[in-house]
Amino acid sequence: MERKNKNIILFPRVKERLVEEGMEALQAKRYDEALHFFHEAEQLGENSFHVALSIAVCHCELGDFLEAERRLRMLLQEHRDDIELLQMYVSILMQMQRYEQAEMVIRDALHRRHLSPSMREHLLRLLHFNQKMSKTALPLAEQDSIQQLFESDDITEHMKVIKQLENEDIAPVLSILKQYLMNESKNPITKTMILRLLTLKNVTDVVTIEKFGERMEVIPANLNEQAQTAFALHVLWQLENTLASENPSLYEVAVDIWLRYTYILYPFSPKPATCEDWIAALHFIACQFQGIPAALEKIARMYHVHAENMDFLCKKLYEVEKFSYF
Repeated sequence: MERKNKNIILFPRVKERLVEEGMEALQAKRYDEALHFFHEAEQLGENSFHVALSIAVCHCELGDFLEAERRLRMLLQEHRDDIELLQMYVSILMQMQRYEQAEMVIRDALHRRHLSPSMREHLLRLLHFNQKMSKTALPLAEQDSIQQLFESDDITEHMKVIKQLENEDIAPVLSILKQYLMNESKNPITKTMILRLLTLKNVTDVVTIEKFGERMEVIPANLNEQAQTAFALHVLWQLENTLASENPSLYEVAVDIWLRYTYILYPFSPKPATCEDWIAALHFIACQFQGIPAALEKIARMYHVHAENMDFLCKKLYEVEKFSYF
């Protein structure tokens, strides 16, 4: 039997065409579209400087300063003498209010002997501007908005502050965030957001998080959300097998309830009970949400579970569901 060739054969100039499409989208300020084309080209082995720089520009324009900074930093390691690249990198650092880091980068460039007098003067002006900005612009840690995490009951404001912190150095406010996670009166949704923020920032401190009367100590940098939610994913898979084809709209409601529940619960795992208990409870509550008449005992029999267990889980789902509306 003839062996099939498993090598993927690409059409001629695929990479080049993707890059061209990306550049056209970038010039037209369609940054999401441009990023898509550039990433496709990257996956096919495109590693040119101008594509890597264009990807960084797209991230910057889309407000993803963390990724833009990371990519520009990597480019600078390979092209230390590219002054335009240096200026872009410094501007991103200043945008993120990382003034000390920006100053270090500029001073490092000023130590190079081959700089022309005009370029040296330009860097000195940039250094002066950076120093001026660092004095006039307070870091987020010193702004009133961070105090809203404790002083305000407006969850929307809390979320805005946490979102802002994604582009900030959180070291000055880490103690505040830790206190927030331990505060029993704070919303579990914003606690999940903060924990994810700490994971994003690779925080290696041990933090204690309180939710629904339980406490857990975690090291955010070591958290593996996929592993933490393995049981939740298994429930989703079983839900799809049991409800998706039978009643798609009911299935979607059940999935939404479950995703909200596990998000709010994170990093705690759903417990106790088996997968079938949770599916039965989700089925029943989804019926309630859609106004479909359903008897708890009947659904319990469908999934071969005890009605008492199912009722207990329904109460837990209702308890958490109320936090979804604020």
